[in-house]
Amino acid sequence: MVLAALHYAGDPSWLDHLSASWGGDGILWQVQTTFLSVGFAGLAIAAQLFAETPLAIGASRSGVLEHVRAGWFVGVGLTANAVIAVETIWFPSDLGVLGIAILWFLPSVGLLVLSYVELVRLFGNPSRLDEVVRMSFVEALTRRMDTASRRYSAARRQLDFLVDSGSSAQSPGPSAVTLRVPVPQVGLVVKAIKPQIIRRAIDSLGPRLTKDGAGNGGDGELYMPPQFTLDIEPGDRTRIGETAFRIRTSQELDRGTQERLARLLQSSIEYEPPGSVTPYEEADREIAILKDAVGTSLRSGAYGTAERALELLGQVVLGVWTARPETLDASRRSSFTRTDWLYRTIAEVEQDALLSPRACGLFINQAMARALEAPRTGSLEYVDECLRSFTRIWFEVLSGADELDSVPSRILTCVQNLAEFSFASEEERERLQDRATWVMVELVKLALDAKDPKAACLAATELNGLFQFGDSGGSGRASVRAGQLVLGGWIDYLEHKKDDRAPGEVDLRALVTPKGERSDILAARALAERGVTPFGIWNRWEIRTSGSIRVQSLELTRYVDRAELTALVSSYGPLPPATDQETASEYRRLLGLLDVDGRELSADESNLEQKLTEAVAKWDATQDERLAQEPLSQSRVDVLRNSLREALSASRGLVAVVPAVADVPESADNSHPVLGMNLRVPRHYLVDKVFNQTYADPKQLGIAIATGFVEGEEGRIVEELRSMQTDVLSPTAQAIQQEIDALGDEAGHYVLVTPYGGLMDRHDWYTSEFRTALARVTHIETGALDSEAILFDRRSTIVGCRRPEGKDGLTPVEGTAIAMGVFEDVRGQDEPQVRIEAGELFVVWAGDAPRIYRFASLPATEAGAVNAGDAFSD
Repeated sequence: MVLAALHYAGDPSWLDHLSASWGGDGILWQVQTTFLSVGFAGLAIAAQLFAETPLAIGASRSGVLEHVRAGWFVGVGLTANAVIAVETIWFPSDLGVLGIAILWFLPSVGLLVLSYVELVRLFGNPSRLDEVVRMSFVEALTRRMDTASRRYSAARRQLDFLVDSGSSAQSPGPSAVTLRVPVPQVGLVVKAIKPQIIRRAIDSLGPRLTKDGAGNGGDGELYMPPQFTLDIEPGDRTRIGETAFRIRTSQELDRGTQERLARLLQSSIEYEPPGSVTPYEEADREIAILKDAVGTSLRSGAYGTAERALELLGQVVLGVWTARPETLDASRRSSFTRTDWLYRTIAEVEQDALLSPRACGLFINQAMARALEAPRTGSLEYVDECLRSFTRIWFEVLSGADELDSVPSRILTCVQNLAEFSFASEEERERLQDRATWVMVELVKLALDAKDPKAACLAATELNGLFQFGDSGGSGRASVRAGQLVLGGWIDYLEHKKDDRAPGEVDLRALVTPKGERSDILAARALAERGVTPFGIWNRWEIRTSGSIRVQSLELTRYVDRAELTALVSSYGPLPPATDQETASEYRRLLGLLDVDGRELSADESNLEQKLTEAVAKWDATQDERLAQEPLSQSRVDVLRNSLREALSASRGLVAVVPAVADVPESADNSHPVLGMNLRVPRHYLVDKVFNQTYADPKQLGIAIATGFVEGEEGRIVEELRSMQTDVLSPTAQAIQQEIDALGDEAGHYVLVTPYGGLMDRHDWYTSEFRTALARVTHIETGALDSEAILFDRRSTIVGCRRPEGKDGLTPVEGTAIAMGVFEDVRGQDEPQVRIEAGELFVVWAGDAPRIYRFASLPATEAGAVNAGDAFSD
């Protein structure tokens, strides 16, 4: 429109001396087209260099083009060419020629020159080019991860409340049936899963209505909610035979329901258009190009290109790790991305370390560079992964060719430098020092796994020499001793198991035996406690991997304890006193190890045993003193009283059927009216703190006291019942059944007291006729009877009186007839104790009209007297 206005309005008078020659706009068009062609040709020539790694990566190409502002040049140049063409053909004017020359021609030429200058600088400065490539690659990967997260995480969150990603808290049961729904299409990317359809599928398996109402009674149908598990996520590419959903139900579904449910669930999957590539796949392919470049360059001898590609790969891993987009979803997708791209990527390329000594040195240099940079990321996990490169290369080298003999010493030197000298700050020292020390420990172990005792001795020598000078605070040597203890235990384990990895080198045993004072050895063992170290978990060394699941007992900790004992025997200095429970337990464990073999101890071992025994005895005495001074806990006394009440209310058997009155008549035998208990128990029961690792539950003590009173009460009742009836009947189930049958309707008021498990005639005791008769009376089993039974009328046979003992210091236990008190008057015992006293006034006597049947065998003396009388009367 501007050009048209200038064309029809005419040129202003002041432009007469600047008017363009006839055809000048056409010439300008040709020149601009020439410059544009030259620019495109230059970019095309530069693009030929993109075939070389690392520029073969798509993200690198786009980064370089963006850096040289190629997009601006192309956009402005093409637009300028179009504007000049319009002016030349349709709207020529002098003012138009001047405008397009200033506004379009000159900027396009300037952008062309700027792009060429930047391009020349890049290809003339490879380091700058690599930095541009690194930044663009890291930015592209981060942007893709962020894009994938935003695209798929929202779709995944909508399903969190509908399906499970693992096991459900409410399982349908062991007899559950699993229906697997396959993916309906293969090779497509899942865009989303519609939650409405998933909800409809879940609802379709809900409980059903019946046409005849709810019915009567309690025999309803058992309903267990189905468990839906999602095996694919938005962003996944489907594969042949892959399961999309798993549905666990308590009962098997019929075929029609299965097919209808499968179709419904499959219709919930929404796919990206065919041919779509996920951001994860794009990044994976570009990283694969870098990995291929490393291997190809090493095999072709292009070590410079391989070094550039390997350095770029390490920088990409570091850059993506430190970027950590905040929008990354917490699903297994982001977890897979991190572990697969950032960790396995380096591990895969390091497999080419065996190609040549030079290639191996290249990988070691890159591992050293990454390890030095790792602490600045603030991620200990990343530090460990960088250090793990040394263990991988070490094991590959020891298991590989002989021409790499010089490599192990180089790896040891790098790890030793990381441990002792490579610190820029105290924080980095803490992160690298301990971890590099345990890397050295791992190298010794891996040398044994590779059956190379010479390399193991070499690594153990370096480990033994760490931090011998300039170890401020002694933390470095503590880690060294801890590692030596673990290695000593590992060697003992291999030898005891007759493993072919067990070394025959005597020197190695001496190298892994820590030296120092006994306090140093104990501190080292505490540092390696529970197998968790700053780098790796040593108590997993003994686990053997297999294709199938199997149970394996872990024994390495016991061998490490033996290595500690060996080191203590050969160490010097006083044994630290046991100032806490952990130390006392440690000393007890060591004493147990000294006695485990039953062999005669050496002089040094006997001396250590004496020191350990004395330390444990002093600790026990100190604990006993503290325990004696610890005040009794009222809350634990309340627990004792409450448990006594609960136990009595749960086991009132025979006492519950005896009628109770308030006063004892003068005619009753009141010579021993009180049932009492007076016992001493450890003070541990009634204090809040735990001493000597002894936890005593006052609840169990209350149950024991209640059991004693129940037995005493039932014994007194049985004794009174026996005294009422001297005539006895045959102690058989048949005799008992006859008496019960003779009682008729009165049987419901009678109580049958028998021993636990019944009488001796087991055959008749469990007959259906006897069990029927037994159901007509109240049957109580007691430990106060043995091979006899008593049947009595509860209404008039026996009466009792029971109430708490009224003694000073005893307090009635609410809800019971027992009074109890706790006294601290125990003296002269080996351990602190308290005295518990409990009493109950319990008297029973015969009722107004005793009706009782006793089924028992006569004692031998009574039976003999009866036989003599019979003979005399004859």
